[in-house]
Amino acid sequence: SRDSILGYLLIAPILLVLVLTIAFPLVSAVISGFGDQRIIGTPSSFVGFETYLKVINDGSFWDSLGRSGLWVVVNLVVQTILAFCVAFSLQQRGRWSKSARTWVVLPWVIPTVAVSVIWQWLLNSNYGVLNYLLGEIGINLGSPFGEPSTALFAVILVNSWHWFPLGAVVIYGALSTVPLDVIEAARMDGAGAGRIFWSITFPILQPVLFALGLVGSLWSFNILDSIYLITAGGPIEATTTAPVFVYDLAFSEFRSSQAAAASVLTALVLGAAALL
Repeated sequence: SRDSILGYLLIAPILLVLVLTIAFPLVSAVISGFGDQRIIGTPSSFVGFETYLKVINDGSFWDSLGRSGLWVVVNLVVQTILAFCVAFSLQQRGRWSKSARTWVVLPWVIPTVAVSVIWQWLLNSNYGVLNYLLGEIGINLGSPFGEPSTALFAVILVNSWHWFPLGAVVIYGALSTVPLDVIEAARMDGAGAGRIFWSITFPILQPVLFALGLVGSLWSFNILDSIYLITAGGPIEATTTAPVFVYDLAFSEFRSSQAAAASVLTALVLGAAALL
């Protein structure tokens, strides 16, 4: 029918964009994974599943996936807690909450490069301001980005500080849809703040939190810039997540086919997680 033809014509431009920006690179990565290319752009020969098997049998690949899983979970927990605290604070009446609606998004709009440099300065073991102030009260942070035991969690805190305003804005918007008359009725019936949250507020927020959690998890998993700018995957691979592992394979070790195979396998893991 004419309506169907018109509909296809209207969505054709965005479909073309998706094919060029998603389908083509993905197919290209799958094909590249069947080769033995080292430096990007050089000739390669077909080796079948040999490259994929190399990645599957590489313990460093699975270690990086494990770090990525920890990275996603802890980021999600920290950002959600921060976002909820800020969103509930913004709901309070007063001059502070009105002004906070503007400046609370400042961490979100600062470029990642600037965020990385600022936090490296703040937590530097020699001249960091935070290290100095905490040292004055007897707390010695040492070198959070330089210790294998703390580096990943230190970068997680920096990343969470950078991105939690997005969740705060979304949750704050969702909180505005909670009917006040239902909350007042619950209070009159003797319900406390905790009961009101779990029985009224949380069920209304669930669809928003689900979408935010799914998109945020996939987005967080694929973060490379902040990790690479702060630690470059170190120390001793303590912050080498899956994206850092793939990047190093392609641009540090010059094994582009192996990097492509690793990225395809990582995409499969992410797809399965998203479906679950």
